[in-house]
Amino acid sequence: MPSHISQFPADSYLRVFHAPRRLIEAEQAKISKVMAAFLPTWVAHEVPITGDFEILHDQFIVVSANESITPLSGCSKDSLIGVIRALSAALDLDFVHGPPLCFRAGEEIRAVDRKTFGDLVKAGDVTGETVVFDSTIASVGPYLAGKFETKAADCWHAKAFRDLATSE
Repeated sequence: MPSHISQFPADSYLRVFHAPRRLIEAEQAKISKVMAAFLPTWVAHEVPITGDFEILHDQFIVVSANESITPLSGCSKDSLIGVIRALSAALDLDFVHGPPLCFRAGEEIRAVDRKTFGDLVKAGDVTGETVVFDSTIASVGPYLAGKFETKAADCWHAKAFRDLATSE
């Protein structure tokens, strides 16, 4: 089923959840089934939310809501997190608190914690040219403009390189 995220306004809400590894087909099917059941019931103050999701690179769950139709509330965001936490438990994967940094190592996507990322920077295994995934993107516009998958030097990951330079 194709996603409609690309049809949402640029300022629409976006949230990216990442798995610590590539999702197998059965896991993706489970995610799709759960999200397809959740989205029609997603509400903000009892008003239906127009939302959609996609699984990107077999590792990321991207969820968006068209807030020009219904603005999200704290409770509606909490309900989304609840569904993702339930998926985390069902699949024994942490989509909410997993390793915070994902980057490309050849064709593979690696997910590591901040310390490991810093160690890889120090070792020269990760550079400013390394493609990283910026899960801090919070709206559809930057996501569709390719800002989610970008060079480390072009997003907040560059801090690892600045920290390295100031510690030497």
